[in-house]
Amino acid sequence: MDLLLFRHGEAVENAPGLGDAGRWLTAKGRRVTRKVARWLDERSSRRPTAIWTSSLVRAVQSAEILAAEIGLVEEILVRPELAPSGDLSDLVRLIEAHRGRGPLALVGHEPSLSMLARNLLGDVAWPGIKKSGVAAIRFTPAEGEEGRREASFRFLLQPKGLEVVRSLDANSLEEAAPQQPAA
Repeated sequence: MDLLLFRHGEAVENAPGLGDAGRWLTAKGRRVTRKVARWLDERSSRRPTAIWTSSLVRAVQSAEILAAEIGLVEEILVRPELAPSGDLSDLVRLIEAHRGRGPLALVGHEPSLSMLARNLLGDVAWPGIKKSGVAAIRFTPAEGEEGRREASFRFLLQPKGLEVVRSLDANSLEEAAPQQPAA
């Protein structure tokens, strides 16, 4: 299966009275997320057939925009494991148990999404995922007790200009390195 690690769009810095969990998408965050969702929708090989999201407002809003743009009729599932404080090993177990057809979009936050990518891909150079960015990983769950899961990098979509990085080598990652703080 293909995993689409989708970082939420740009959100307001402060949500008075709501805390970090209540931060909502800015107009720019909604616009860029919509643009990225349309790009994913252009090819069936990258169009999610299921969406899981963190419960934080900015992630839920990003997931809803994604679902609307691709015409997803299935429910968006909120997974506490995708929240910044979520348990990575529990998330990996859920992914391994998932039997859906087509790409699975995981809408969440940095640095959690990068931690998941490094967990699946092993010791690779990893630039992080920019806001509204998407990393695609081909994932094969372990079969049986002795089986080993396998994962390979497919692409990293930079939202600015819809630039696609297809290799995790140092040359291709220089341009992709995130310049924004984690959130």
